Amino acid sequence: MKGQATIEYLVLLSVAIIIALVIFGFMGWIPGMAGSIRERQSKMYWGSTYPLAIRDYKGTTTGLILLIQNVGDSKVIVREISAGGNTTTITGSYQLLPGEQKQYTATQTVCGPVGSTFEFGNVSITYDVVDGISGNLLAGDRPLVGRCAS
Repeated sequence: MKGQATIEYLVLLSVAIIIALVIFGFMGWIPGMAGSIRERQSKMYWGSTYPLAIRDYKGTTTGLILLIQNVGDSKVIVREISAGGNTTTITGSYQLLPGEQKQYTATQTVCGPVGSTFEFGNVSITYDVVDGISGNLLAGDRPLVGRCAS
């Protein structure tokens, strides 16, 4: 009887430890375990912002490359992209029609070595609505999270 109680106790203790490790991993308390989850959450958030959505992004040693789509119903012109405290002014008239997407490079925001993780907070996009209000600001609540590429 004593042996059975000890074994039951050890089994319950090991199950509790495994559950705790899984929870800690999902919450990001174990380095490397939750990186891809945070990246997916970031991509889902930025893919659903309005009126401009960041459909995809990639951090490189030359800048942060963003695929921005106009999901609103008005023509817009992207003027500035700010991430990680650095601002890149977009030169030229890059007009996005409703539903259209274009690739922009924020050259002031660069990534570290290839394969390292990046997290750029304070992300915002300044844009003008054609035949409408100028100087609009789309400021995100979440950072851009990913792995640095070449």
